[in-house]
Amino acid sequence: MRIYSHRLLVSVAVVGGLGIALAACDPAPREGGTGAEVASTGSERTLTGALGSQADVAQFRQVLDNAGLADVLEGVGPYTVFAPTDPAMGADADGLKDEARSAEAAALVRAHIVPGVVGRADINAAIDASPDGQARMRTMDDGLLTFTREGETIVVSASEGTSARLAGTEVQARNGVVQPIDAVLVRIEAAE
Repeated sequence: MRIYSHRLLVSVAVVGGLGIALAACDPAPREGGTGAEVASTGSERTLTGALGSQADVAQFRQVLDNAGLADVLEGVGPYTVFAPTDPAMGADADGLKDEARSAEAAALVRAHIVPGVVGRADINAAIDASPDGQARMRTMDDGLLTFTREGETIVVSASEGTSARLAGTEVQARNGVVQPIDAVLVRIEAAE
């Protein structure tokens, strides 16, 4: 818990510096500035349950289970999970469901989670408040995600050069929010 608390403080400082107000920690569902819908999963469902109920992110949920991190997303949180959709995960993700690759699975999952509840409206507000039109957040693996807009679409880029668009419906849980994305933010090595 100490590691997550430290990372949460660092992430809050980074996010706060970019203009995301305290509303970013508000778990109440809100409409995003992109016209995307916000789905409430109810106050009883956790992030793990929310991921399990979303058919379009089933592969990510299976990788989460293999990584041994499902219990973390059952906990207090809060967290924001940028969950790649099944088409984004592709065939290479199948190897990450193998127990022998659980460490790689854990690294992939941590690269898609930031501490705190960060809705699309919060990301848009941070982008608008930033002089360079970019908002940055630290992931649970200490990676840096950079958020920009292409028209009305929010684009998230990882430090290794990969990028994705926020896609689908933002799903609220009692301990965070799931943001579906259309690509994986880290490269998946094919199984040998």
